[in-house]
Amino acid sequence: MGAQHKVKASIICFFMMLALSGCSGGGGGGDNPPANIAPVANAGPDQTVNVHNPGMKTITLIGTSSDSDGTIVSHRWIQTGGPGVVLTGAATSSATATVDPATEAYSFSYTVTDDNGAQGSDTVAVYVTKIIFSDAFDDGTGWNLRWTTENDTGNPDNWVVYNDELLQIGHVEDGALYDEPTTPTPTPTSYHTGTFARLDDPPVSDIPAYRFSVDITPVTDLNGSRQGNDVGIMFRYQDPDNYYRVTMNARYGFTRFEKRTTGGFETLAVNARGYVDNQQMTLTAEVKDDTIIVWIDGDPVFAVVDSDPILSGTVALYCQDRAQFDNVLITENPLQPMVAISSPLAYSIASTTPGGGHGHTLTAQAVVLNKPIGGSVGFSLDGGSETAATESVNYYSVDFSGVADGEHDITAVLRDAAGNEASGDINSTVGLGGDYYVTVGDSITNGVGDDDDSNNDSTDGRIVAIQGYQAGQADPADPEKRERLADALTTTTGLPQIVFNEGIGGDMAADLNDRIDSILERHPGANKVLLLIGTNDSFNGNPVDPDAFKASVVEVANSIVVDGKQVWLAEILPTYIKDTWDPDTTRNTQIQKYNTRIQQIATDNPNDDIDLGPNFYAVFGSTALYADHLHPNDLGYQTMADAWHATLP
Repeated sequence: MGAQHKVKASIICFFMMLALSGCSGGGGGGDNPPANIAPVANAGPDQTVNVHNPGMKTITLIGTSSDSDGTIVSHRWIQTGGPGVVLTGAATSSATATVDPATEAYSFSYTVTDDNGAQGSDTVAVYVTKIIFSDAFDDGTGWNLRWTTENDTGNPDNWVVYNDELLQIGHVEDGALYDEPTTPTPTPTSYHTGTFARLDDPPVSDIPAYRFSVDITPVTDLNGSRQGNDVGIMFRYQDPDNYYRVTMNARYGFTRFEKRTTGGFETLAVNARGYVDNQQMTLTAEVKDDTIIVWIDGDPVFAVVDSDPILSGTVALYCQDRAQFDNVLITENPLQPMVAISSPLAYSIASTTPGGGHGHTLTAQAVVLNKPIGGSVGFSLDGGSETAATESVNYYSVDFSGVADGEHDITAVLRDAAGNEASGDINSTVGLGGDYYVTVGDSITNGVGDDDDSNNDSTDGRIVAIQGYQAGQADPADPEKRERLADALTTTTGLPQIVFNEGIGGDMAADLNDRIDSILERHPGANKVLLLIGTNDSFNGNPVDPDAFKASVVEVANSIVVDGKQVWLAEILPTYIKDTWDPDTTRNTQIQKYNTRIQQIATDNPNDDIDLGPNFYAVFGSTALYADHLHPNDLGYQTMADAWHATLP
């Protein structure tokens, strides 16, 4: 080939290569199609299904799915665990199966395939639980054949079925000074009694394990007023001296888990949260040998392993005032894995170990039911990393060190052998570094006369109540509605605070001396006690001698100090004559003698653990602060909260 032809050929080749390079976009090779994204399958939440015996039960499995870059072309359900069942609609997103009326655990896998052949899968567990007993109170008077009513108070009760609910309309709470004597020592305690409907000859009487639930609605009086007295449940009831009880009270503001034996009542757990009238709630207790978990509206509130358990007995519905009960359900224990935090309680001031200037050491504990084989428990603090728990005979526990003052959340997680979460529980509003107060005294401490029940809940949710100076939120639109004690202390200290109401209407100093040990037993974590007593001692008909009054108060104060708590003694407010609203001079003279003795007790204290509280005799100089001749009104209790707040360090 000649030179000219070679040049032409080279030019042609050059332009051909340039054209090809332009077609390829300057890269090496053509565009790659994007990778297919696998579909997502969701088999739905785990289910608990209750079944009667006899009778089969149909369970429904509902799956959902999505495919971000294509379409779902097939669905498939298969059974992966439990007794064999026949699945209907296994090739659709919704399948059904018929199961036997027996307590079993089933598992199913849901798989979807997209138009490119990619798959996504998810599993769901179904816990079928056999019903032992149920009662919807829908057969009129037939409930009398199943339930027997009893009354510990001596005041008349009145149990009837109305609108397919069991209703108790009698007011019984003020029998026996709300309380009862312990046995065998005949001294009063601060544990309440009431009336209850007990299930006769139930199939649970000799069963050590079951779950018991009921819907409860505390009802206001016919005039709409809120009484706030006890409602709750009893279980493993053997006789009037042996049972467990969960009670809620809005007047005092508490939920308690208690055990009664022949030696008296014992508090297993308590918080300061009462109920809201006319609002239905579901109380549930699951017992399995020595382990007991209590739920309110599906939230585990208390979890206890009792070292000396009551292992058998029936169930009962308990109240002190108007209350409705419905949908009683007793089942065998579900096989669902479960973890519930035992301590610290939600909405509490937690007990801690000092950390030597580096924060607190906080111990978290939980109980577990139906732990998966090879499973484990872990805890986390405030959403941080999970720490493996140490297993003891009864509890799983973790110590968190260097924990700062303030509010915290504790999370417990139960995992299966593969590390998947099988159950979880969170206790929020766990306070560290603040104070745990208990207020003791008579009906004035309790809050009788507080005519506004809308401002007695603490802002942080720790206290839910309807009366008293212990808690209340400020109302910017009403200058008379300021923060009450717990809220005011939280604001000024910057630390969480709790103030329990343990005032007992009608108590005198000698009564308080008799019952103070039972109050202290209920609050082992408390560090401060506020005491106001003496109005009933001053009764004109037979006033207590001032020195005898002093002796009782000294014994009360010493009991508090021996229990490791600091106490403040308030001076008693003046009284008035019922009809004329003139000062009750005779009674007030006696009260002033008592106040002198109170001053002496605080002054003579060689240590710094008995202090003088507010001078309510000086503070309550106006009848505008009174609801009646003895008790403060709403403004009076606000004034009382202000005075306590100004006195406390």
